[in-house]
Amino acid sequence: MTTLKRCGLCAALLTLGLAARAGLERLDATERPPLRRSLATLPMTLGDWLGRDVAVAPDIVERAQTTDYLNREYVDRRNPGRRLTLWINYSEQGTNLRHTPEICLPSSGWEKVESQTRELAIPAGSGRELTVTRLGYAQGDLVKHVGFWYYIFGEGRLENYVRRLPITSRSSHGRTTRGSSMTVEVFYAGDLDADGAMLADFARGLLAKLDPILPADRAEYHVP
Repeated sequence: MTTLKRCGLCAALLTLGLAARAGLERLDATERPPLRRSLATLPMTLGDWLGRDVAVAPDIVERAQTTDYLNREYVDRRNPGRRLTLWINYSEQGTNLRHTPEICLPSSGWEKVESQTRELAIPAGSGRELTVTRLGYAQGDLVKHVGFWYYIFGEGRLENYVRRLPITSRSSHGRTTRGSSMTVEVFYAGDLDADGAMLADFARGLLAKLDPILPADRAEYHVP
């Protein structure tokens, strides 16, 4: 085969691949359901946990690529020494999944402690359970825990399948194969909750009050 023919064949294959990818993206373009109401409507009281809003710097909000967010500290009124910070980030374009704990914390000097990773099954209503990942990170002698899970709204089986195909480019990952999405992160000191019981208690109250805010059509994930 001559060089000219080889070049022509390569160009044809490349064109075919790009056309196939574009076709998949058009076929799989998903809706981006909005939240049913603002995250600010989440109650300040979640079971025995009492909350207060904490301001977030505008540049952090911008870098987080959030459409709506909540940053709130909750204190256990049964034991005021137990407190945690709740960060919820909703993105209409589904781009906030670039900012998971396993991406952001190591870039800030935190090292993951694999032995402290837990998976907690939390009742989520209607006979369902949601799995929350409890992650541990260390920086010198300081250890923090992070409870994490996330939602993708408007995603069905076809979208979930196509999103995993190698032909789907990274650039189109959040642009066409995802709907809107929301991450939930719960931060607290590592010495407060060795077995994850405190996180599980808080998450139960949170899920009950979060459900009316979320779109009904959603997929739930727990691995960052």
